[in-house]
Amino acid sequence: MEIFKIWAIVGFIFLFIEIAVPSMFFLPLGGAAFFAAVAAFKYPDNYWIQGGVFALFAIIFFVVVRPFMIKKPSKDELTGVEAKYIGQLAQVIKDIGVANSDGIGVIKIYGETWQAKSSDGCEIKAGQMVKIVRNESLIMFVEKCEE
Repeated sequence: MEIFKIWAIVGFIFLFIEIAVPSMFFLPLGGAAFFAAVAAFKYPDNYWIQGGVFALFAIIFFVVVRPFMIKKPSKDELTGVEAKYIGQLAQVIKDIGVANSDGIGVIKIYGETWQAKSSDGCEIKAGQMVKIVRNESLIMFVEKCEE
């Protein structure tokens, strides 16, 4: 079997491993193996060039390409509840901040009802609009909207 075919098979093996174990470790090695296959096609008897091309492109892919491929969530990105509700306006449908209910009322947003508390402890009557400022578990903390 010709050496460039072996490099190509090694490249495919690395790609299949990357598909099975998505770690962004084997993808650069697979890409480097394909470049080594090209070098092996051009220089079939010079293993130093093939190994050098493999090492060079593996380093390039690890240093330059891999950081762009790995998506790290930014602390500025909001996901889940934060992205959908925080900062949005909701309507109070059950008074918030009433003493005999532990201050828990009910708000409605997107057709959903949520338990809510006032973030500053003030009483908010049903029918008023509030802004959701944070959430803890299933309770939204809100503040009055300035009208």
